[in-house]
This record gives sequence, C-alpha cells and structure tokens, in this order.
Amino acid sequence: MTTITVVAHCLLDPETRLLGLRPIAFSPEPPLIQLLCPEAGHLGLDRWAVTKNQIDIPSYRRYCREIFTHHADLIEQFSKKGREIEVVGVEGSPSCGINSTTLGYTGGKIRHQDHSHVSGMGVFMEEVAEELKKRGIPFRFREAGRGD
Repeated sequence: MTTITVVAHCLLDPETRLLGLRPIAFSPEPPLIQLLCPEAGHLGLDRWAVTKNQIDIPSYRRYCREIFTHHADLIEQFSKKGREIEVVGVEGSPSCGINSTTLGYTGGKIRHQDHSHVSGMGVFMEEVAEELKKRGIPFRFREAGRGD
C-alpha cells in the first residue's frame, strides 16, 4: 500500500527553522505533502524562540487550523483512495512536536529564560490530529530529531 508522508515544513526547508537551529537530517521518499510552517507564517522568520505555553492561545490555534484545512482536504482524498497517511513532526517543537514539546518562558523583557523539553504534542500537531480524526482519516505519527 502507498503511504503519503505529510511532513513538517522545516524538515524539507531548513530556512524556516528558528535562527541558530541546525537542519534535521531527513530524506523521505515520495509521495509527500509538505505542511506550511505555522511559526514562520504567524511569527515571521526573525522570530525568537517560543514554548508551547506561549503559543497555546486561541488565535494561534485558529491560524493552525486555517493553514491545515486545504492540506486536510487533499489528505482526505488520498485516504479515500486507500493511501496510508503518516504525519512526521519535529522533536521538541512547540508547534510540530509529536512526542515532545517545550514548556517555560514566562514573558516579560528579553532575557535568558530556561525552558524544558517535556512529553507531549505541539500545538499545530494537536490541531492536525484533531482535524484528521474529525474527518475519520486513519493516520500515524512519527517524530524526526531536532537537529539543534
């Protein structure tokens, strides 16, 4: 059976990664669907590091749902044709983490802030999972290494 690999944007385009993070070694086989990067689209390429608790707000979740809708339409069509769907996220990402994400940063003036890598899913991948489940699309998740 053919698997459609749905990948976090930065896995194929490291230019959207947070400045200072190394690219992740990732070479998937086609067919692929490259998701948009919600952090780059919402916060820009010159963004600072953020943690899940900072972006887990209604407007960011709404943005994530909006940018995923068209991808979900295509994924739904592939699923109805019998294709398996695998979604690949990014380890430790506040948006695209599957098994791990980040918490910390309390806001305020720019200064050194500690944060933690914790078990859990990033905001964007939570919205992806919710939409696919709502549509009855079977899928599996996988997480690629951070590369930082």
